[in-house]
Amino acid sequence: MLENVNGIVKVNQNSRYVVFLFDSYEMDRKMLQDKFVKGETTWYTDAKGTGDDGKAFYRIAQDGEWIEAEYVDFIQMDK
Repeated sequence: MLENVNGIVKVNQNSRYVVFLFDSYEMDRKMLQDKFVKGETTWYTDAKGTGDDGKAFYRIAQDGEWIEAEYVDFIQMDK
């Protein structure tokens, strides 16, 4: 399920760590081995996707890079 959101996500991991990104939120998603974000960074998001396996992801790049919701805190922005 894909829903539109308007907010930012803050990576809830320590700045010494990185969180890898995925190419999709769907169950056949692939981890992007060369794409990651550092802990404690913030990113704009416009979409939240939940795969059939129940895992939720936020899109943080226009070219379709997704971060697992488990590793971020979502902050709603006013429209």
